[in-house]
Amino acid sequence: MATVEQGRKTEEISFDIADLFAFLWQQKFRLIFTSAIIVVAAGYYISTLPKIYSATSTLLLGSGESSFALPGALSNFSGGGRSKMDTYLEFIRTRQFLGNIVDNLSLTYDAEFRPKDKQINDEEARNYAIGEILKNLTLSKVGGTDLLKVTYNSMSPKTAMDVANQLGPAFFEYHAQMNKQKADDASVWLNSQLAELQNKLSASETALQKYIEDNQIIAANSQIELVKAEVSALLTEKLISEKALAEVKSTLNQIQLANGDAKTLMRVPWIMNNPMVESLRNTILAKEQAFTELSKRYQYKHHKFIAAQAALKDLNNERNALLERLTAGLKQNIATLERRLVSLQTQSDTAKKQYSELGRHEMQLTRLRRELEATQKLYEVFVSRLQETEVLKDLDKNKEFAIVDSATLPLYPSKPRVVMLMAVTILMAIIFSAGFWLILHLISDRQTRLRQLLRKLDVAVLAEIPKLKTNAKTVAKVIDTGHTDYGFAEAIRTLRTSVLVRADETDNRTIALTSVKNGDGKTTLGICLAQSFAKLEKTILVDSDLRQPSIAAAFGLDKAQPGLSSFISGKIPFSQCLYRQPDTQLNVLPSGAIQADPMIYLSKPRFAQLLKKLGVVYERVVVEVPSVSVVSDALVISKFVDGVILICDAEQTQNDSLIEAVHRLREAGAPLLGVVLNKVKRVRHHNIAAKTARPK
Repeated sequence: MATVEQGRKTEEISFDIADLFAFLWQQKFRLIFTSAIIVVAAGYYISTLPKIYSATSTLLLGSGESSFALPGALSNFSGGGRSKMDTYLEFIRTRQFLGNIVDNLSLTYDAEFRPKDKQINDEEARNYAIGEILKNLTLSKVGGTDLLKVTYNSMSPKTAMDVANQLGPAFFEYHAQMNKQKADDASVWLNSQLAELQNKLSASETALQKYIEDNQIIAANSQIELVKAEVSALLTEKLISEKALAEVKSTLNQIQLANGDAKTLMRVPWIMNNPMVESLRNTILAKEQAFTELSKRYQYKHHKFIAAQAALKDLNNERNALLERLTAGLKQNIATLERRLVSLQTQSDTAKKQYSELGRHEMQLTRLRRELEATQKLYEVFVSRLQETEVLKDLDKNKEFAIVDSATLPLYPSKPRVVMLMAVTILMAIIFSAGFWLILHLISDRQTRLRQLLRKLDVAVLAEIPKLKTNAKTVAKVIDTGHTDYGFAEAIRTLRTSVLVRADETDNRTIALTSVKNGDGKTTLGICLAQSFAKLEKTILVDSDLRQPSIAAAFGLDKAQPGLSSFISGKIPFSQCLYRQPDTQLNVLPSGAIQADPMIYLSKPRFAQLLKKLGVVYERVVVEVPSVSVVSDALVISKFVDGVILICDAEQTQNDSLIEAVHRLREAGAPLLGVVLNKVKRVRHHNIAAKTARPK
């Protein structure tokens, strides 16, 4: 079961390094021949390539002074942009500059710079020559320096040298002219800009002065601070008044809730804390205590009692009058506080409005001053730039440009590099040849891949049967062709030997032949193997394919010939079902009539008993069974035989189909002897002992 489970895993066909070297050694003459053809063809092609000469000059292109490109006068102030060296490189590659090289060297009259297959006018010839220079010109910076290498490739050594040497002086002259023109243009542009800036500066000063006079603004910051302090003081006083008003209203509310009751009013905190009320209350308390003591000694009609009572009443009336005056004063205080709050709100709103107006004036003044300062600075920059332009206009701008190394006349072509190209060609030819023949080998050699797959499945390859070169359609004619084909006959004998060698370990008297699918040549191999065994021992060939029998037709028997199904059903005795091939030890038991449900016959004990008795009577029993992938007849019959041989078409069988067939046989417990690769294109001769070794 462990082997079966291992076989279920997806196997990847490998091609180890030993096989690769063996294959290369086997194909050495083909590899040498193919590589030689490629090398000769490539060598001929390399010999026809035009010889290209290269000349190189070295230029010093210093950063120099800032240029006056338009409108780059402003861009120079910001310090941005690409590096000068990159700018020079792009400028040298322009068609306008290269046109000067063409004109100076008169390259339009050189055959190398004119198309060979058509006539063109002078302008077209000039454009074509510029394109040729641009195609063959190489510019490269030397590290992080200001050095530039100019390399030109041409079929003429003199042309290569002339172009490489002409490019530097032409660039220096052109650059000087450009700088002078840019300086003149910059001077004109700066003068016009200065005039505009001067007018703008005067307008800014006038606008600032007019705004100050119109709004009568003097020390705006001081005025803002004074108004700000006033707003703060008014807000503080307003908060204090609001708090006092809230307290007074709360006290008045408590008095109104007392509803004139003197005792309740005396418990109001504001009234209790009043000094006049507190003094009068203490007096009343003293009088009440004295009246109480007096009432204990005198009756109410006594004049002292009456006098004390009258005095106490006068004090209470005085207290009530005082409470009324305090209440009236409290109401008057509320009215006063409310009028004060209204006045404070009005003053605060006025101060806030004045503060906002002053803030707006301050913002406008700041904007006008900023505009004036910006215009003044820009004016100063333009004046400085104009002065610099006038001073540097007549200076030599090419003081940092120089030819460091002039190009010399090349003596040897730089292209093509024959030695390197031939070495690469030889290497690529060998690689291509090896890959080409290896791919052909892997595409055409399916039996090798099938062998590797079976090795991983731990299944032996019993034999490789070659494909017969015949157009015969019937099995009988194919078998006749196989008898005359030495390779086919030898492969059948190899298969017979493999079975005999395995018989040393297990008794393989009864052998079943099945196939992965229909059309794999199972019937042909079964008949040929049975005939091969019949030359050595008494053999019987049993056709157990009750669905599509073909053995009877191969031996020329009548369709009504009774056979296996007739015997199992008990209708006809065994002797009448048997066919004996003349002059041989081979007997044939055909299938008999085609049955609708063959499993009824194959699963009967009579069928198993028949195979068992045939294994006793005959020295070799060869049983042909249906394909594994079509029906399950082979799995049932495999339980009654000593060994099973699986046949597959080496060219048509897919790996998945072969793996599935092997798994089905192993799961059914079939005694699988091995696999026969049929219809192979090229039979390999292997060691039989190694090939037929039993799986572990």
